[in-house]
This record gives sequence, structure tokens and C-alpha cells, in this order.
Amino acid sequence: MDYEILSKKQIKEIYSDWADRYDLSLWLFNLIGFQYQFYRREAIKGLSLKLGDTVIDLGCGTGLNFSILQRMVGYKGTIIGVDLSESMLDKAQKRVRRHGWKNVQLVESDMADFAIPEHTDAVLSTAALTMSPKYDQIIQYVANELKPGKRMSIFEFKKPEKWPEWLVDVTLSLLKTYGVRKAHTKRTPWKSMEQHFQQSEMKEYYFGAVYICSGTA
Repeated sequence: MDYEILSKKQIKEIYSDWADRYDLSLWLFNLIGFQYQFYRREAIKGLSLKLGDTVIDLGCGTGLNFSILQRMVGYKGTIIGVDLSESMLDKAQKRVRRHGWKNVQLVESDMADFAIPEHTDAVLSTAALTMSPKYDQIIQYVANELKPGKRMSIFEFKKPEKWPEWLVDVTLSLLKTYGVRKAHTKRTPWKSMEQHFQQSEMKEYYFGAVYICSGTA
């Protein structure tokens, strides 16, 4: 298993290829007990959203979080979806149109380059932040920009401490098609959350391979 890290261009190409099949591929993970939607809901719960809030979804992909976020912020709230991939955002836009949501804004941007609007109430990222080599910089920026009491919540993957190396390698082989590499196991966004936010809490799932971490500015 190599330690190659893909370029931004390569990542965009991978998710351009995956866009049409992405939602279905995640549903298939349920067959091995990987509860993607549950993890998303739990991460969103960690934002403590209220009706009328403005929430940013970093690495929003095809907009799988939007329906849950809509229920939390209501039609008077605002959802801003940010993603690097034009193809994934095209799918997100179709989802928005299909549901008739008028309060969703989509932005094509690297997470590390996105400027958080002044009146943002919460920032979410699900299964995306670890892919950025600038994850620590992003988390620090969010923590500094959010007003006191506002929240960030992430759902991410990590290398389970008790897993044998062969099992880690098998898992990474399955995820390689999504751009995941062994070098990603060295990244520790949860530690950045602990470092940059005033308060943070973390909970692990799926035998330690998944975690949700929420922080208060």
C-alpha cells in the first residue's frame, strides 16, 4: 500500500467519474454494517442547529446532508454547500431543484480557499476533511471565524488502534477508488478540533474506524 497523496486535479477527476454512482455506492456500504446516514445525522446533531440558522457543508458532494439540514434550519435558514468537484455539485443542484429548496447555495471551491460568511452559525464536514492536506488550517480558520458559542461538527475516518495492519490494508484497498491512501491514516482532524476549539467532544463508531467530533468556538 503506497503513501501517494493525490493532487487536487486527480481528486476532481475521481469524483467526476463517481458522481453518477456515488449515492448508490454509499448505500451499498450498509451491507457491511456501515451506517453512513446514521453517522451523518449524528454529526449534524452535534451542530445544535436552530430554525433560521446558516450552516456551511464543507465537501458537500451530491448534497446527501441537505435533507437533514433542511429539517433543522427550516425554510428561513440557509445551507451553503461547498465542494471541489463540479460534477458532484451538478448532482447536488439536481437534488435541490427536485426538492424545490430555495435556501441552498452551492459553491465550487477548495475547502481551504472558502471564506466563511460573517453570520455563519455552524460548519459541517462529513467524510471529506481528512482528504485535504490543509485540514488543520481549515479547522483553525473555522474556529477563529465562528462567533463564541457557534459549532463545527465532523464525521471522519481514522485508523483503529486495535486493528491488525492487514485489515487496515484491506479496508484501504476498498477505499482506494475514492482517492483514499495510507497516508490519510496519519491525519488527525480530531486533534485539530481539540486544539483549536474552546470545547470539543468525540465519539467513535464502527470498531473505532469512524468518529464524530464536535467543537464549540
